[in-house]
Amino acid sequence: MSISKSHRLTIGLFVGFAILLWLPSLFIPWWGDDYFFLNQARESHLNNNSWWLPFITPSETGFWRPLSMDTGWRVVEELLHGNLLYAHLFSWLLCLFSAAAVAGFVYQIAVIMRWQNPIMHAVIVTTMHAVHVASYLPLHWVSAMNSPVLVFFLCVTLTVWIVVPTLHGWQRLLGLVCLPLLQLLSLFSKEVAILIPLLVVIMAIFLQGKQQFRAGEIIIWLVCVVICLVWLYFYQEFTPNRHSAYGITAGKNLIINSFSFLAWLFNIPREALRMIVLEQRLLGVVWAIACFIPLCILYWISVRALKPELKWIQWCAALAFIVVAYGPYFVLANQAYEYYAAVAVIFPLLLITHALIKSNQLEVGLILIGISSLAAIQGTRSVDYPAIIGRAYWAEQQIQWIKSQPIELPLVVTVTNEHQFAAIGVMGLSWRLGVPIDQIVLGGQCVSNVKKRLVQNPAGDFEWKICE
Repeated sequence: MSISKSHRLTIGLFVGFAILLWLPSLFIPWWGDDYFFLNQARESHLNNNSWWLPFITPSETGFWRPLSMDTGWRVVEELLHGNLLYAHLFSWLLCLFSAAAVAGFVYQIAVIMRWQNPIMHAVIVTTMHAVHVASYLPLHWVSAMNSPVLVFFLCVTLTVWIVVPTLHGWQRLLGLVCLPLLQLLSLFSKEVAILIPLLVVIMAIFLQGKQQFRAGEIIIWLVCVVICLVWLYFYQEFTPNRHSAYGITAGKNLIINSFSFLAWLFNIPREALRMIVLEQRLLGVVWAIACFIPLCILYWISVRALKPELKWIQWCAALAFIVVAYGPYFVLANQAYEYYAAVAVIFPLLLITHALIKSNQLEVGLILIGISSLAAIQGTRSVDYPAIIGRAYWAEQQIQWIKSQPIELPLVVTVTNEHQFAAIGVMGLSWRLGVPIDQIVLGGQCVSNVKKRLVQNPAGDFEWKICE
């Protein structure tokens, strides 16, 4: 069915809102891990390393993501010449591809479920996903490009799994042949793709017999499971130096990560949680409530509208999809970013959208998520260090000041706040100042023939101190 004129206007305004919400991300400076990957890509370029080499060799980063990270950064450094604006536009392009994949996934679910106006479902879910807090960081931080690449391949893979049982002849054969390749490409994007076979089973339960798997699908599913197991072996071999923050443990981190996961589902940003736990508790609580209440209302509308339509097994399958899609992050030792939930939030947004269309409350729903997302994302951009975007701005401010100063080599740097300095790091100083890495010395004392050193003052900013 076609989209009515009033709904076209509403959706058009919401898409415009999403674009405006995205725009400031184009002007976020390089920071943190960006400099490591830029230097790594430049070294590979200068050494004439094959673009295929990361697929068959151990990783220096602790993550084996040769498609979404190594290849992506070769594009940024070699083809885009390390240009910051071009790098952000590249991230935008990846996010647009992932948005298209989300739209295709939602469209096929709506078609199989025989929901009214599948195109409308696809457009609304995709735009909601774009403005959700789970999608903001890849647009602001080039190092998070792995997230949209994962979302793209994972959603394409699940879409093919949904469509294949409805195909015949050469189209069905082509779909079956593509599935193992898509599984492998997803695994080369991010580790959570190992859960795709389980998500396929969950989707089959949700779709309640509206698709019928035959022998071909079962064989290919088993092939994909084998691919996942083989990949897991090589992943362990190729990532010998994983950072302890990304270690797998089972303790209080399970409670912390579960709480964080619930926060992401309700559009509450990481920085609000940090404020509540560490500082400015009242402001953090007010901020979290401003993000939480609109989503809470949307979930309430959804449950009321869909309760008569969905069976209990479908509710269980939807919940299982959400939890499994976030699965590996529940056991991480010490990290929690909103974009980890980029796949998990697709299903809640799908159910919200269907409920809004079914109950004829689309305008109200889009206003609610718009308010929540504006508070979450614009708020995150406005908070100073130690907030993540504030940290990036601080790093750029320091770099600009240092560049304006005469520099003698070796450059001696005394760091008093390692967390803050990590936004620049030795790699950042090397990349931005054009100084060889071996000419940057971290330490509290001057070295011979050096007249001054760069020191972080009590406020965290850098200043020169004369060597005695």
